[in-house]
Amino acid sequence: MNFVTVKESHYLADLSVLKSRLESEGIECRLKNELTTQVMNHIPSFTVELQVPESEVERVREIL
Repeated sequence: MNFVTVKESHYLADLSVLKSRLESEGIECRLKNELTTQVMNHIPSFTVELQVPESEVERVREIL
């Protein structure tokens, strides 16, 4: 299964709320770079990426 990034943020909390919302709709999600940004949050080039299965992208855009 291929995952694609639908949203990026420098703040984990922003995407955690969206992830919960999508999971409540039955959509599998993951946060790429979640731990990296927690450890290296002083480096602005690191972002957390909310990723969903490629087959769910259209449905996710409707929800977001």
